[in-house]
Amino acid sequence: MKKTSLLFLLIPLFAGAQTNGLTLAGLRARVLAGSPSVRESLQRIDAADAVLKQARSAYLPTVSVSGAYGYVEASAHPDFDLTNRYSDSLKQATGSLQANWILFDGFARRARTLAAKYSLEQSRDLADETRRLLILSATLSFRQAQQAHENIQTAQQDLAFNRKLEDDARKRFDAGMLPEADVFNFSIRALQAENSAAQARLDYQTAGTVLAELMALPEARLPDSLRPVAVDFDQRIAVPEIEGEQEFALRNRPDFQAVASGLRALEQQVRAARGDLLPQLVLTGEANYTEYNERSVTDNYGDYDSFAGVAVKWDLFTGGRKLNTIREAQARVRALEEQREALRLSIRSTLRQRIDEANTAGEVFERQKQIYDLTARVRDSIEKAYRAGSVSITRLNEAQTDLVRARTGYTAAYIACLLVQNRLDIETGRVMDGKK
Repeated sequence: MKKTSLLFLLIPLFAGAQTNGLTLAGLRARVLAGSPSVRESLQRIDAADAVLKQARSAYLPTVSVSGAYGYVEASAHPDFDLTNRYSDSLKQATGSLQANWILFDGFARRARTLAAKYSLEQSRDLADETRRLLILSATLSFRQAQQAHENIQTAQQDLAFNRKLEDDARKRFDAGMLPEADVFNFSIRALQAENSAAQARLDYQTAGTVLAELMALPEARLPDSLRPVAVDFDQRIAVPEIEGEQEFALRNRPDFQAVASGLRALEQQVRAARGDLLPQLVLTGEANYTEYNERSVTDNYGDYDSFAGVAVKWDLFTGGRKLNTIREAQARVRALEEQREALRLSIRSTLRQRIDEANTAGEVFERQKQIYDLTARVRDSIEKAYRAGSVSITRLNEAQTDLVRARTGYTAAYIACLLVQNRLDIETGRVMDGKK
């Protein structure tokens, strides 16, 4: 039998890393550039900016023009001539130009402008939160695709190995050196490897479909040119301290900042509602012109009048509407304060879990690496003994199966370390600075 080292299994798994393909950073850029959710959030920012401009327009005067043209049928019964009624019919054209400028409204105008400004900030924060959540989804699917790709390679190499042993066992069976049950055993192992490869391909396709959706690809399938790059096993993994992560997250998480902006907007809405309780002072001016045509007494008769002055309006009673508007705004402020506290606790809890997961994942990976190294040494030793004829082919198959499992566990443990590190960057909001 030709001697062929079984170390060929390790070469594709370590040296077969892709040099070209979709990186995590490239995926995130594509997702943010192509996602309809991002474009939707940008439109919401535009809408909030328009609301702010509407609020600022209250500082400027309002100028209105109006006009009318119609037929008038008039009848009068004057006091000085009770025995007669006078009637007339005419065509009437009117025009009016009016200007109003609010001088004082209890500072409600300023409060509404600030509320709109903080709402715009909230829209920007929510747009960043949309990006953060998209990055989270993309990262999870990317790591799942990498894991599935590694599993495909492992299963394919395991299949090739078992098919080789099956062929070798059949030759020994034909020579009367091996029972037929051993041949069937390798056939079973080969079929199991095919099932493992099929499941891994399905996992990869599922992850790829999600990635295609996130990147808004029209074919809803990940093309080969966008295959995620292989896992970089030389990447350094470090676990940060929980205190610094919590402090950074509360300063930079977009959703937490959005709640803070929303709270500031609601506080200004309370001030605006209180301002509505005070009188409103308006500088007003008006010019009117009325022309009468086809009048029976005098044709082409026109009237003109104008007015300029200061008007004051103060609602003394509104049925409790204004007071309850204040109550509503105050209740919404208190509710959002509770929401902010709940989110703060959730962020602290989530980061604590991620730190614990990172520490555990690191410990598991170190042990899994030792398991893999030892299993590889055992398999190599048994291979040498098999070549020397001191161990059976069945024992070699068992050692190879153990190596495949160890390799799968090693890859999964390493990707788990990478993923928890990615999630920490996302949970803290650090990923939004473009450096992660």
